[in-house]
Amino acid sequence: MLQETTYPILNRKRITLLIGIFGTGMIVIAFLVNSPNEVLLGEFSILTSPSILITDYIAYANLGAAFFNAGLVTLMGLGLAWLIQARFNGYLLSAIFTLTGFAFFGKNAFNILPIFAGVYLYDSLFNHQPMKDLIAPLLFGTTLGPVVSQVAFGFDFGWWGVVGGILLGIMCGILLAALMKHIYSFHMGYNLYNTGTTGGFVATVVYITMRGFGLEIEPAFYWATEYTGFLTWFVLVVLLGLIVLGFIWGAEFSQYKKLWAESGRLASDFVVMTDLGTTLVNMGLVGLIALGYVHLVGGDLNGAILAGIFTVTGFGALGKHPRNILPIMAGVYLFVIPNVWNHADPGPLLAALFCTTVAPLAGKFGILAGLIAGALHLPMVMHVGSMHGYMNLYNNGFAGGLAMLIIIGFIKGLRPKLLMDEEPVS
Repeated sequence: MLQETTYPILNRKRITLLIGIFGTGMIVIAFLVNSPNEVLLGEFSILTSPSILITDYIAYANLGAAFFNAGLVTLMGLGLAWLIQARFNGYLLSAIFTLTGFAFFGKNAFNILPIFAGVYLYDSLFNHQPMKDLIAPLLFGTTLGPVVSQVAFGFDFGWWGVVGGILLGIMCGILLAALMKHIYSFHMGYNLYNTGTTGGFVATVVYITMRGFGLEIEPAFYWATEYTGFLTWFVLVVLLGLIVLGFIWGAEFSQYKKLWAESGRLASDFVVMTDLGTTLVNMGLVGLIALGYVHLVGGDLNGAILAGIFTVTGFGALGKHPRNILPIMAGVYLFVIPNVWNHADPGPLLAALFCTTVAPLAGKFGILAGLIAGALHLPMVMHVGSMHGYMNLYNNGFAGGLAMLIIIGFIKGLRPKLLMDEEPVS
């Protein structure tokens, strides 16, 4: 049996191997499905796109370019983790998989860099913490990548727009890092996408200011439909690979029972609470549930849906498990039935995946609470995008934060003791 102190070192090696293969594999796939010229021209198109919601890079450029961008951004995230000597734990796994997913859907190698710089400046000028403690604002903060891209390329400002987008992205990184802990107090950890809530408020302020200068933003709609079969096999290989690796690296049923019993309240780092192997198995299982839902309702697989599936998968290391996500997804599914939407429409389909941000509510208070939270989340997420000019990629995180602001406030008003018996995991 390994000594406890060796596990962080071993996890660092194993997670590096996993993410390294994942990122490199996507770059290899890029050049198998498109010619090098198509991939590189497509990547340039991605880098110079406004990238606001909904910009599926597969539809905007091409399949190979989207895979190349995702692989490149994934390896950038891994490189940054090594540069700042981050803890290789559930937080990092969730952040990297979310970063990967959204590299098919709004994040690229250009628009994430100013956010990184802003978080670094915040820490250097005001915070003075070890950078390894800021992995959440660094990687999750790239939710505001479209702020950079929209100003740089969406208003036809030329080179002044590029400069302005970079400077505004740096400012957004500073604001995100400064506000995240305060925003946490709104939902008390029952909204896993805390950065999405924070990013929603920051982007709303930015957009309101833009409108004051006469700058309006209309939503984009790039939505690929022709690659569902190919992408299904790709996702299956990734998810089953996680499960197999999990068992190879020592997943234990007793540890999974422990994980299953947790509410998932932020920040429930399953790598720390159980072990890496068990966590990888859980990541694969929740990812399979997300993939299964898409096929159940007859939805398309594309860049946007990959973002949803890989985000669910990533947070299988940081709060989500089958017991707490299924009631939330069921709440969305049931609420769609009497409404004007169809289950396979882009909005409700994305909501059913990303709504699992409020999974800890079901984990803590049970199935009925989960159904209510899912039902409340759907109409909210369908209408909040216009508030931030479609520039906050974690739109469901923003909606989830607002939903939890209402629900947690209601619980605190009626039965405050219900929220006092569980401290957030450090």
